[in-house]
Amino acid sequence: MNQPMNHETFIAETIGWISRTMVPPGVTISADTPLFANGLINSIRVLRLIAWTEHALGIRITDARIRMDYFRSVRQIACTFAPASTIKGDGDVAA
Repeated sequence: MNQPMNHETFIAETIGWISRTMVPPGVTISADTPLFANGLINSIRVLRLIAWTEHALGIRITDARIRMDYFRSVRQIACTFAPASTIKGDGDVAA
């Protein structure tokens, strides 16, 4: 597996991934775009987003940590699962 992404890289890569895989052509999202508004993310797509987050950050998200409010925007996902204060300089997620 590749090195886990740091906070800012995770935000940028996740925006790109969502844009390529889930957003209709011509729609632009940002780190603060509400993902569940207007159906960008639904109950099925959130499973793909969780899998992406786990892979990108090299973590396992337990069922207890899966809450809709943690996935409301890319920035919220990053703050919840890859807070900048817990990222080491070499890109590893701190334990």
